Amino acid sequence: MIPNMAESNHLTASGTDEFAQAGDPVASLNDPPVSPGGASEQLGAWSRNSLLARLIFPLLLLISWVVLTCLGISGTSIGVIASSNSGVAHDSNLVAGTPRPIRSDEWNVATPLIVAQSHHGFSRYAASGLGPHDLTVVLDIPNSDWSTAFRPWDVPMLLLDVVHGFAARWWAMSLLMILGMYLLLLELTDRIDVAIVFSLGLWLSPFFHWWYLSISLESVGMPMLGLFFLLVALRSRSSPGRIAWLLLSAYSFVSFVLVFYPPFQIPIAIVLGAIGGCEIARRINGGGLHWRRALVDLSAVAVAAAAGCAAFFLHSESTIAAVTGTVYPGQRRATGGNTSLLHLFSAPFGVGLANQRDGVSGTNQSEISSFLLLGPFALLQLFRVRLRDWGRRWRILLVGASAGFLVVSAWFLISLPPIVAHFLLLDRTPPERAIVGVGVGGFLLMALLCAAKVEPADGSGEVAGRAARQHREFQRRLAVGAAICGALAFGLYFWAGREFIVPVPALRLNLWQVGLFSGAAAVVVWLTSARKVLLGGLALIVFGAMMSLGANPLYRGLGPLTSSPLLPVLHSAAKQPRDSANNVWLSYAGPPYNDVLLASGLATVNGVAAFPNASMWKILDPRGRSKETWNRYANLGFTPGAAGSATSLTLLAPDFVQVAFDPCGTAASKLHIGFVLSPTPLAASCLHLEAQPTIGPQALFVYSRS
Repeated sequence: MIPNMAESNHLTASGTDEFAQAGDPVASLNDPPVSPGGASEQLGAWSRNSLLARLIFPLLLLISWVVLTCLGISGTSIGVIASSNSGVAHDSNLVAGTPRPIRSDEWNVATPLIVAQSHHGFSRYAASGLGPHDLTVVLDIPNSDWSTAFRPWDVPMLLLDVVHGFAARWWAMSLLMILGMYLLLLELTDRIDVAIVFSLGLWLSPFFHWWYLSISLESVGMPMLGLFFLLVALRSRSSPGRIAWLLLSAYSFVSFVLVFYPPFQIPIAIVLGAIGGCEIARRINGGGLHWRRALVDLSAVAVAAAAGCAAFFLHSESTIAAVTGTVYPGQRRATGGNTSLLHLFSAPFGVGLANQRDGVSGTNQSEISSFLLLGPFALLQLFRVRLRDWGRRWRILLVGASAGFLVVSAWFLISLPPIVAHFLLLDRTPPERAIVGVGVGGFLLMALLCAAKVEPADGSGEVAGRAARQHREFQRRLAVGAAICGALAFGLYFWAGREFIVPVPALRLNLWQVGLFSGAAAVVVWLTSARKVLLGGLALIVFGAMMSLGANPLYRGLGPLTSSPLLPVLHSAAKQPRDSANNVWLSYAGPPYNDVLLASGLATVNGVAAFPNASMWKILDPRGRSKETWNRYANLGFTPGAAGSATSLTLLAPDFVQVAFDPCGTAASKLHIGFVLSPTPLAASCLHLEAQPTIGPQALFVYSRS
């Protein structure tokens, strides 16, 4: 339930807060003068006083979530598996869009493991990879451990069948992020239109759709919800209500911590911490909030959140120690700067980049996905309108938002002094990952700029006349600033477009196309910064959809993993092991066949080593000579070694380890290998051919091991 914001006018002790009542000339400074009964005044009163008006947008989101869940539609790219399994170009389950092979973190890692866990009652420990893996800390795979209660997006998987639970989980990640932004902006600005426009605009950023994982979406959504609940609690007049809001705030912050991806969490914490700190300070210093009340409430949230986190850390202490002790990413430390400007300006070209299967500027679409750049243009507009012209509460908020945005942007572009970076924990954030703070900070800054009100200048004369003159001056400055923003946007995106064409000629962008994209970005920036919220919001949403929605398809069900023709072959062989003590599968086939094996629920050494199980790696590396190779988060690729050969471990990428060992050797016995899946015939003496299926274009060989 959203609180009744009618009591949230945030009046000061003297009743002169900047949330002006309808008809107040101060409120009209940001809009053309209207008659007392005009539409603008009526809309303002409706926005401030109607709880139903505030609930309409969340209700529409919830309805959309329920409909997509009932239809079993998600944005998964497992269609990549379907095309490989069948060899048929058309996939009847593909509703719209194109499955993205580059989204392998989803279709090749998380989704098969989620389906596998559905066969095991969502156990806390996954029966895949080298040894059992505790899922409470890494990979964000739904499990039946109590800590899943602090991952609300995972809960539907425990309540529904795997197909509908997966769809509900997929859209819940978006739902929580959009609601977090919407509610926080509603609390800060008291503007429904601003809250809707910028929450949808932020969600439609390319970054979130190429990085469609809980580590990105909930690193933003959950702390926004936590800050919203905290701010509501600070103004609550009811003791039971106050306690409820504080508990919800603590819950949201614990959920934020349990995302466990510092490279995204830290920049967001800096941006939201600056805004939240300034808003609380503003309420204490003239906003009707007593400092003792603020101290008690903040302490209560901190204690409750710390208790929840401490309970979890004690519960999963050994797993956390294993993760933090890895070479990658546990011991990784970063220095700022040295990032690509193309990364910063890539957003308007998402339509073309989404269709490129090869690397883009030496990387891939996920790594170069960005946001529509709003922060710098918002800062320019702030310079155009003198800071002292804004209402007092807006000055404080805009300063806080600017500070958070500038700190994260400095780390992204040029670095910070080591002592500052260490204090802010930014040395645990690779600068290219700080793009999330740059993007979110820019959206928040522009949203606050759109909602900010201007105080009438001091002096004699009629208040209404003063307001009208100041309104004209205000609009003139914004118009000039918007023209400068438009010119800068055109130049920046024109340059970026031309730079993209050089390494990726297949984009086929001519000057007119680059100009069109640049012009669209400039229009969005101009309309939003010039306070044309509805027009600017429509342009922002349409442009965001063009940039982002092609990143993920719409896909019905999980057929490629739950109905693959390979599944009955695997299960038939597994029913008759030659040695009941050896029932673990080893696959040399690679994706997508490894994904089907993993999703089958059969025990397998294939999969991702989210963190190293040291006892299992000692089987392959008994003397620990290759610890730097395997002590990391890593995808595992297996290849057959020669008979009698020693195990060979090769690091092919920071997160990919190739393992070559004799399937008939001692290591295979210690790993309890009982079955082998291979794309080629194997002549090893311990292997017995059980089946030779042809799956799509690929002939496979299923062996049992004795």
